[in-house]
Amino acid sequence: MDITRLEQISNELKQFMAKYKTQNMLGHLSDLMTCISNAKARQELSELTSPMRQLYYLAGLMLSVEPNGDSEINYTYEDWNHIVELLKDIDLEHVKLFYPKDESEVNEEWKRKVNIAMPTFLSYFNLGPLNYEEQVIEEIENVYTPMDDVLTEKYDLCTADLLLFYENLDSWCTYNFASLSTPQLTPLRANWRDYTDLDVGTDFPSMTHDTLENLQALSTFRSDPGIKNRFKPTDLAVDGLPLQKVNTILSLLSTERTNSDFLYYTGCNPIVDKPIVKLGNGLYQVFEEKRVLHAIQSLLDEICKHSSKVNSRLSHHKGAYLEKKIVELFRKFFGKEAEVFKGYYIDGCEQDIIVLYKGKMLVIEAKAYTNKEPFRNTERAFIRIKQDFDRSIGYAYTQCKRVEDKMKKGEKFNLYDKTGKVIKTIDPDDYDGNDFYMIVNQEAFGQIQIDLSSFLTIADGYNYPWAVRFYDLEIFILTLIARKKKPSYFFDFLIMREYLHGHVVCSDEGEICGAYITGQLTEKHAESDKVITFTPCTAAVFDDQYRKGMGFKNEKHWKEKHDASTIFW
Repeated sequence: MDITRLEQISNELKQFMAKYKTQNMLGHLSDLMTCISNAKARQELSELTSPMRQLYYLAGLMLSVEPNGDSEINYTYEDWNHIVELLKDIDLEHVKLFYPKDESEVNEEWKRKVNIAMPTFLSYFNLGPLNYEEQVIEEIENVYTPMDDVLTEKYDLCTADLLLFYENLDSWCTYNFASLSTPQLTPLRANWRDYTDLDVGTDFPSMTHDTLENLQALSTFRSDPGIKNRFKPTDLAVDGLPLQKVNTILSLLSTERTNSDFLYYTGCNPIVDKPIVKLGNGLYQVFEEKRVLHAIQSLLDEICKHSSKVNSRLSHHKGAYLEKKIVELFRKFFGKEAEVFKGYYIDGCEQDIIVLYKGKMLVIEAKAYTNKEPFRNTERAFIRIKQDFDRSIGYAYTQCKRVEDKMKKGEKFNLYDKTGKVIKTIDPDDYDGNDFYMIVNQEAFGQIQIDLSSFLTIADGYNYPWAVRFYDLEIFILTLIARKKKPSYFFDFLIMREYLHGHVVCSDEGEICGAYITGQLTEKHAESDKVITFTPCTAAVFDDQYRKGMGFKNEKHWKEKHDASTIFW
């Protein structure tokens, strides 16, 4: 790869973003992000290879360069085409990272390593994995609340303060959207003009004051969509959250526009971990509300990393929470007829979860492992990726195989509790080959997790496990429940899913699950030798279900989703 070329293109794009006014362009980029899932703004988004990542990259570049004085509030058609072409060139240069220095390097082993390293590298930096705010809120509440002593000592905050900050921010932005987009239904804030510097005039002297006000608000919102995401600290100091704590949280989660070294999307983007921008004049603007939750997670993780003892505590809470959620999910799906054992032992080795249901056995290993950022060099990237795989999915498979070996042997065996007491005797004949194996991760590993044949060697007669991120598993099972699918439908999926290894290309398990639910993935496809690819469109079924009601614990707008009284964007 020509580093000079990549630097040149990236710098050109960065300087191009300098002409835009911060709050206005930030709002337009935020607005484009809301169009990714609803198929709007196709003209702008259709040629972006990874819209979420690229829009964040544009916002990060703009915040990393001082304004050049042009103060343009939006892009023109020509501007956007130029931006897209530069983004394409930048993507190409990053792909060239994995090109050989010399043609003599190209052989089958080199091709294998590139086919693993390149998609893993690219998917690692693609933001916006499929999850919903209720999932993240529940995880933060359960995993980090036990760590409040650390947070309080350092910042005089607790986890509940951070979550209340998010809730207040989300409520503020939601009300703004409703009032500015449909002011005839939701009353405008009396001071709504304080949050925009645009003066969108309307000249209709025959209109009443209220009608004119509503029209001006709607016109302003269309010209300055970022208005809905702007706030003053005092706006969030409600529901028992003191202003002092609001300001402390803003100091941790906000950034400002200033010259910085950020240039490549693989770098430390200022708006990823600090998605709130300080504008001046007492105003702040959030780039994406949901990202604030991920920023809170990153902040809490960072605080806990400074002590190995504290970090060990956190790892324990993460693992315990993951296992607890898996058990809750399958109890909800299978009902009272399922037997569930957690923390059982075989041959003196601890196993995570086993579920027995109507002649079916589901062996589950949970791994709260955090994968590391991959290197840019093919050889080094491959080594790190394989190490991460072996320490998480690979290790989990050895635990699954411990049970599978017993099942293949065909002799009765016992499950024990930690005291050595027999809690269940398993007779393989009772299951007649209906034993299934799952590895549930806290994080996604991309292509190497979806196609386990890259790293996992399976003995003859043995089956690949299903390796899946918990968030993806949860929305899949909850959607099956919402659509009144029986457990047999899920077990049919596991059989079909096992056939995909060795000929599937995908970075998001949700796309595969969505294709199965919608009938786009069939047994014929799975059992063929043809390479199968999936697109984000197949995962849209989960967004559709969420709008109707997914079934999360404490799901937001549950009542409104069922009576269609709320606008969701």
